[in-house]
Amino acid sequence: MTIKNSDTLIVSSRWKQKADNLLAKTDFVADLSRYGTVHFTGAYKYNLMMHGDIDLSVVRERPFTTEEVFNIFKDLYFKGKFRSYFIGGDWDDPRKGREFPEGYYVGLKEKIDGERWKIDVWFVSEKEYEKRSTDERRMNNLTHEERALVLSCKEHRNNHKLSITGQEIY
Repeated sequence: MTIKNSDTLIVSSRWKQKADNLLAKTDFVADLSRYGTVHFTGAYKYNLMMHGDIDLSVVRERPFTTEEVFNIFKDLYFKGKFRSYFIGGDWDDPRKGREFPEGYYVGLKEKIDGERWKIDVWFVSEKEYEKRSTDERRMNNLTHEERALVLSCKEHRNNHKLSITGQEIY
């Protein structure tokens, strides 16, 4: 089934509302705020959601240590608000600093009404976060037509199970 461009904005806003409900139900932002400033990124931030994927960064002045991230992971795990928890163990991944931020990754998964949801959390320094925020002005100023085009591309990707990231589409 193909959604018309005019309908993609409605579909996207429904995904955003579901994301808001998940975040409210779990009080996740409050939990993360104990460790730094929470910044939403990606499709959630720019109202370009077409599936259950929320990206965010927890930012503070100095870089997080491995031990701190393990303790945060443990705290989140024992709260038991999500179905699955995982932590990035590829600390020396060559994509860090390019495709991925210099920092630590924690992922959470949940299933709501049969839909799979994933929350990607990066723990990064202010310096790293600022370095990665260069596209913010462009993304905040998308026209209605550009937004509809991005959503149509994401819909096509999802319908055809293509391995294309949102960043590549933007």
